[in-house]
Amino acid sequence: MSFVGRTRDLAAARRELETRQLLVVSGAPDSDRSAFLDAVAREAADEAGLPVYRFRVADAGERSGEAGRTSGEAADTVVEACRGVLAVDPCVVVVDGVPAGTADGSLLAELISAFAGSQSFLLVGSTDAREDAAALSSDRCADGWALLARAAVHCDRGDPRAAGPLLRRAVEAHQVAGDRRGEAWAVFLYGRMCRLRGRPEDARRLLQAARETFRAVGEAPGEAWAAVELARLATRSGSPDPDALAEARRLHERAGDRRGAAWAHLWWTVARADEPGFPWQEEFASVQGRFHEVSDRLGTAWTLHHHALTLARTDGTDRTDRTDERRREADRLFEGALALFEEADCPHGRAWTMLEYALRSPAHRFLNGEWAAEIRHVFHGIGDEAGEAWVDLAEAGPSPGGEPPYELACRYPTALLDTLGWTDAGEPVIPRAARDTQPEPRPGFPRPGDRDRPDDSRAHVRLTLLDDAPVPDVPARIALEVVPGPGHPWSTAPLPPLTARATSLGHAEIHPAHGVPTDGAEFRFTPHRPGSHRLRFTVEDPATGTVLQQVEAEIDVVPSDPGPRRPTAPAPRPSARRA
Repeated sequence: MSFVGRTRDLAAARRELETRQLLVVSGAPDSDRSAFLDAVAREAADEAGLPVYRFRVADAGERSGEAGRTSGEAADTVVEACRGVLAVDPCVVVVDGVPAGTADGSLLAELISAFAGSQSFLLVGSTDAREDAAALSSDRCADGWALLARAAVHCDRGDPRAAGPLLRRAVEAHQVAGDRRGEAWAVFLYGRMCRLRGRPEDARRLLQAARETFRAVGEAPGEAWAAVELARLATRSGSPDPDALAEARRLHERAGDRRGAAWAHLWWTVARADEPGFPWQEEFASVQGRFHEVSDRLGTAWTLHHHALTLARTDGTDRTDRTDERRREADRLFEGALALFEEADCPHGRAWTMLEYALRSPAHRFLNGEWAAEIRHVFHGIGDEAGEAWVDLAEAGPSPGGEPPYELACRYPTALLDTLGWTDAGEPVIPRAARDTQPEPRPGFPRPGDRDRPDDSRAHVRLTLLDDAPVPDVPARIALEVVPGPGHPWSTAPLPPLTARATSLGHAEIHPAHGVPTDGAEFRFTPHRPGSHRLRFTVEDPATGTVLQQVEAEIDVVPSDPGPRRPTAPAPRPSARRA
């Protein structure tokens, strides 16, 4: 929490805002305070390229048109408006005119709570310098364990975007407290988030680092959870590792973690469910009983989902009445899973269950002509573009050439997409592993329009991380060069005098602002907090002012660790976007 009061030090306010994503200015005259808040917000927004939203508590009551409206009601209006702004994420939000008095003493805490899971910057202007201790206890960075709990909930819901900012603050809180156990759980959750985002190498590095720390501090349940997540990485290629999941289950059982053992049992069963002769009905029933014992609704929902999926995909080689009975049972399980996902507030599971239920139950689908739009809307709500692409595929049907559409091919490994099947009715049999991740497009993956253009006729931007694993507040060198292909005109002639402009899209500095690739451009990247940092490099022709290519790189910055084992950050992953 930062209380700037009557300060006019813009640089100090900016540092506070970058560190905490929260700035409170209190006790100054209205005009001075508002001008100061606007100046800080404008600089923060310009640097990060974010929109700015402004609210004033006093104005909320006036705009309502209700003569008897209290300041508390006006405050509620502002809080609800701010929650709505979170749909545009990230952004810079200024809330001014927070009144003094006990009636509104909780407003600051409510505002902080509203922004706790976002990447937005919050600037608050208070009319009174006397803020009580209740607001101070709502510091967004104060309780590392509470931050971890909220991040885990976001991952369980299938919305890893909201988990990233919480985990970065959790790492910082545990480091300040000297809590290696808490920091290990934060790194573990960060690895889990990377797995969900379809970044297997980052996930593997972080999960292995977390597992080593769990061993060092004697955290047996944490070691077991890391083993489960590492085993699940294999499913991304469409080839699960049941033996590794069975070992993770044994680790959970030795640690006395019944809930963890239930989850490991579920993923082991899912990994083997499609094997001929595997007793999947008995195993799913056993897993469901385990989750019932520990009152885990989300685990039960996923168990019902995969049980129904297996039942619906079983070959109907026996009597027709038996096939109909199996279909009715699958429908019942899908409906049960859907109800539990809704109770647990898990839109990820709800969207996938709605999709599979619609594909396997034509009567259910045709009752609702907007089925695809509804499912796509749920995927869109958690930013799952990959899920939306599967809905598109279900609507469009198989392509004449048999190739997967671009939006799937650029996100999933070829080995996984090779397991995509089609029913006789033209419905897709989507690989189970597709619902385990929400992968982003792979950098440099050729778009359909680029396939007719030989790769050797292009010029590429190459980024190289020259130093070891970046850590907060320590510069790391990044080299940029333009590499023409053999068929490009620049391959036989000197490069023109291009310029490369560097921009940090997060809490980091990068110098110099411009470089010349022909001279071997080198930049110094200085992050100010652990986590994932995005950098943008724009290559231009200064003679014409033309932007030739824009490249974004994402670099993971690991926490400073005095121990001998420190995770190693990968080289930047450029994703080229042509102007």
